Amino acid sequence: MCAVTRLKVGFIGLGDQGGPMAEALAETHNLHVWARRPETLAGFADKGAHLMDSAQSVARAVDFLCLCLPDDAELQALLFNGGLADALPNGGTVINHATGDPRAAAANANRLAPIGLRYLDAPVSGGRPAAEARNLTCFVGGDADTLHLCEPVLSCHSSAIRLMGGPGAGQMTKILNNALTVSNLRNLVEVFGLAAQAGVDLSSLQAALATSSGGSFMARAIGKQDNPSNAAHIASLNRKDVQEFAAAMEQLGLNPERIVDWAMGAPAALPDLVAQLGTLQDT
Repeated sequence: MCAVTRLKVGFIGLGDQGGPMAEALAETHNLHVWARRPETLAGFADKGAHLMDSAQSVARAVDFLCLCLPDDAELQALLFNGGLADALPNGGTVINHATGDPRAAAANANRLAPIGLRYLDAPVSGGRPAAEARNLTCFVGGDADTLHLCEPVLSCHSSAIRLMGGPGAGQMTKILNNALTVSNLRNLVEVFGLAAQAGVDLSSLQAALATSSGGSFMARAIGKQDNPSNAAHIASLNRKDVQEFAAAMEQLGLNPERIVDWAMGAPAALPDLVAQLGTLQDT
């Protein structure tokens, strides 16, 4: 449950997942938001959020600044070149919800600490449906004291909050999670392909897996959360996820080749499988 105490919270990065996360925060906290495109802010005033005219004005108004940006480069540009770190009050906390490089997360924490700012890397898992249901899983890298301060914020959109270790540990956990997700998708692609050749009804198979030991998040999502309208986009994100996993493992001197080779077979086949399942479910 989200705490009752109203905190001053900012959110920048109101995308597919960030948008509903910010909406969850607006239900309980004093939320300040900004976006480059005015249309992105549509509806937030009706939810009681403060619409700010710049990223810096968000930072000046809040104690907790949540960021859900496309990549580490954009986050660091806003924080350190765009003035957000300078605008935040002493003792403020930056919470990064996007997936990124574990080393970049540790570097951000080390750079902010000397100027009196706290930092959590807190990527989330579950996608837009889980964000809308306030049922995300949040993987946290940082110290326990900072997490304790941030729990009233994180609990608004995440039902599971896991402290995985120091700065960067949240990002490492999310990268490992993503590698397993895409590897599981490859399993589905291969098994469902054989099932179709064996004459098994794929929609019935999917329904059966929902309550069986072979079921998984991906088995439930195919053709539903992953649907014909977004399959190509999801496939591109899958490729990026595997590339990020490979880079993180190689930086540690580890060999991810077998997992990468297997997982990379999934994105190319995803649109066809999703289309086939979607067609079956429409009949």
